[in-house]
Amino acid sequence: MESDVGTFMPTGLGFTGSCKAHAILKEVMQLLQPINVTDIYENGSETDTGYWLKDGVPGASLHDDDSKYFWFHHTQGDTMTVQDPSQMNLCAAIWTVVSYVIADMEEMLPRK
Repeated sequence: MESDVGTFMPTGLGFTGSCKAHAILKEVMQLLQPINVTDIYENGSETDTGYWLKDGVPGASLHDDDSKYFWFHHTQGDTMTVQDPSQMNLCAAIWTVVSYVIADMEEMLPRK
C-alpha cells in the first residue's frame, strides 16, 4: 500500500489484485462508510509498488483529489503547513482501517 499523490480529500483506493482480493477489499472498505470513503478504483499501481504488483502481489494506492498536487510537489511550498489537517486525518483513517484489517486476517490477501 502506498500514498504517493499527497493527502488531499480522499475518495477511496486504487487497487490491483485478484478478483478474490478485490472482493475482500470491497468488504473492508465498507467499514469506512461513516467517513464516506468506500470507492475502489482500478489500478493501484504506483512507482513504488509496481515491482510487487507485476509479480502478482495485491496493491493499493490512495485515491484522492490530487488537483493541487503539483502546486506544491517539490517546491519551496512543499511543507506541512499547506496540509489540511482534516483531509490528512481522513487519509490516515483509511490506511489505519485497511492495514489493520488486512494484517489481522488469518490468511494473506490472495495473489494473482
